[in-house]
Amino acid sequence: MKADSIHLFYFLGSEKTIFEIPVFQRNYEWNKGQCKQLFKDLTIAAQNDTDHFIGTIVYITETGNKMSHIYRIIDGQQRLISLTLLLKALSDADEQDQDEIEEKYLTNNNLLDNNHLKLKPVDHDYEAFSSVMNGMVNVDRPSKVIDNYHLFQKLIKNSAIKSSKLYKAMNHFNMVYIELNNNPNEENPQVIFESLNSTGVSLSSSDLVRNFLLMNLNSQQQSELYKKYWVKIEQMFATKTFAEFIRHYLIVKTHVSVRKNDVYGSYKDYFISEGFSSEESLADLLKFANYYDQILNHKTKDTEFNKVLEHINVMDSKVVFPYLMLLMDLVNSDQSKRKEANEAASILESYLFRLKVCQLPSNGLNNIVVGLCDLSKDHGNLKPRLLRLLRANFPDDHKLADSLMERDIYHKGNHLAKLVLVILEEHRTKETIDFDNAQVEHILPQRLNAEWRSQLDNDNADEVKEQYGNKLGNLTLTKYNQEMSNTTYNEKKDFYRNSNVSLTREIAKNYDHWDREAIKDRTAKLAQELIRIFPMPDIKEVSEREITGEYTIDQTVNVTGTKPILITISEKEYPVKSWRQMLITFLNDIWNKDSHNYELIKENAQLGQTLFNKNLRNSAKLENGINIETNFSASYIVDIIAKISKICDITDQVSYTVK
Repeated sequence: MKADSIHLFYFLGSEKTIFEIPVFQRNYEWNKGQCKQLFKDLTIAAQNDTDHFIGTIVYITETGNKMSHIYRIIDGQQRLISLTLLLKALSDADEQDQDEIEEKYLTNNNLLDNNHLKLKPVDHDYEAFSSVMNGMVNVDRPSKVIDNYHLFQKLIKNSAIKSSKLYKAMNHFNMVYIELNNNPNEENPQVIFESLNSTGVSLSSSDLVRNFLLMNLNSQQQSELYKKYWVKIEQMFATKTFAEFIRHYLIVKTHVSVRKNDVYGSYKDYFISEGFSSEESLADLLKFANYYDQILNHKTKDTEFNKVLEHINVMDSKVVFPYLMLLMDLVNSDQSKRKEANEAASILESYLFRLKVCQLPSNGLNNIVVGLCDLSKDHGNLKPRLLRLLRANFPDDHKLADSLMERDIYHKGNHLAKLVLVILEEHRTKETIDFDNAQVEHILPQRLNAEWRSQLDNDNADEVKEQYGNKLGNLTLTKYNQEMSNTTYNEKKDFYRNSNVSLTREIAKNYDHWDREAIKDRTAKLAQELIRIFPMPDIKEVSEREITGEYTIDQTVNVTGTKPILITISEKEYPVKSWRQMLITFLNDIWNKDSHNYELIKENAQLGQTLFNKNLRNSAKLENGINIETNFSASYIVDIIAKISKICDITDQVSYTVK
């Protein structure tokens, strides 16, 4: 490694040198504010005739054709492109210095490679950049390269400083260069790159993963693998979705919860532990990216599975995507039958639907999904494993029916009311409904006019509207929402009779009047229909006497009368023989891994009094020499460990196994 300060012109003036932006780097993304700041820095340098530091540039050296030099830029490429565009704009404005700028800093006259240009951007920007450098700006599609070039032209034209003076002032731009090579005995470029991007602000986790997989390859390998795999993945997802995909991919592969801010670190650990090559990793990422894309767009080869995916997407339950990817991979690799995978997906769909309707918390879902992805448990049997992890919190039929009768479903997020109505309609007709174009109609309108008030007879009209207006029984699907508005029920019935939606036609057929009792009756009937569509699985398959297996620490389980055999903390398994030993083992792990967390436990008023009081009835000594109370029931010990896990922010990393 070589590192030193250098003036811009000395750096750019290197003969027979191509400054190559590797294919894995981001597209040119500098905005107008950043370009204006660069130009402002230039004017200050020109006015004060003093040097100005513009940052660091890091590159890997390679030898090219005819003993040329290739500098593969791994940090500072955005600034370098902007400086080159600024130089080109100065060249256009200053005929006197134009030849010097072009020949010294923008082109390699004696080198045919890269069409004589010194800078080689990524493919996405190459056409626009080349057109600017050749004075033929005619690219149709939007380009920040062209936009910022025109901006520099405008800033130069409007500046009080002559272009010739601005050009000379550019040599006041000073920077630090770090020159690396791919010699395995020297510094790893990836390590240098990571240290320069340690804040995580400049690059997304997907950017970091891409650079990690491609950076240490030569230019030809980078280009081949980038085009063969990465570009195909990148075209599927927006940046945020891409990062989420990698996080979910890691959950499938590692069976460990991955934090959003630790995606890159987790991926690197996984890559190293598996001993993959870059191509093996990219091929597997592309395979699972195709699964993920099919899940997002519910476009697999199986119609039944697609319908489940569509409903899960509408419910915005992305947390279960890792398990869905796993199911798809099991089927595609012939490790599971399609029927078995569809049954598992349908059970999961029923669980999610019931949670949503009953408005129950879903914060434990992440841990459940992590557990589901571990096929080493329950001998890889999908259904028993699924039932075992879902049974504790699976809302039963009574809970679902009561919730539909009691709760406002219309204002529930994620278009839940529309989803319910669409599913009811599809179940009747077996035809696909265009979800986006469907409209939810309030039979009893949201704004009551005088006719509706008189029609409700003895009922308190406003009370009926408040209590039942947004219940399922008062909602249906229609394309005439605006036309009907708050017309009377008798007028609406004429629309309903001729509706192409069977769910709506039934209203006119089954109800002569529309009031409180009609809404309650229809709600109850539709609730029973939904219970059949989203059935409660036969939990008897995992019987009460079989409260065995692994549970996440935040699951609600009655462990009375059971015996623990294992506690897992951050992937480390500790065999235990009693609940008392499980508590001691857990606290010892906390102390050994992070004494600060241990202190937080002691400082917590409730836990401090419970575990560390002076009058111990059944004490045990921890590895740090502190005595704690252990005279607790099995359920209370689980509650203690759950509370401590929450304080230490490790809830998603703790589970236990009972028999």
